[in-house]
Amino acid sequence: MKLEELQNIISKKISDVITVEYINVYDYTAQHENHATFEGNYHLSMTLVSQDFERMSLIERHQLVYKALNEYMHGEIHALTMKTLTPQEYEKSQK
Repeated sequence: MKLEELQNIISKKISDVITVEYINVYDYTAQHENHATFEGNYHLSMTLVSQDFERMSLIERHQLVYKALNEYMHGEIHALTMKTLTPQEYEKSQK
């Protein structure tokens, strides 16, 4: 699967379960291509901003994302790091 296609799927799957105000999915797979255990799956980093996170703990936020992407976490996506922020947290992080 091409990266752009996977990024679109990720956005769609997450948008199906929460209101997304901002999402950025960054590919850092190239940093792992020389590892002996590299199998070609994507290593991704994501910043996700949603007002829906307002009442959730960090663990609940990450669990929600992993649940939305579950079918891709055992195939196309090898690793996913994420920042899950409310709009207020995101604004504060940009200063």
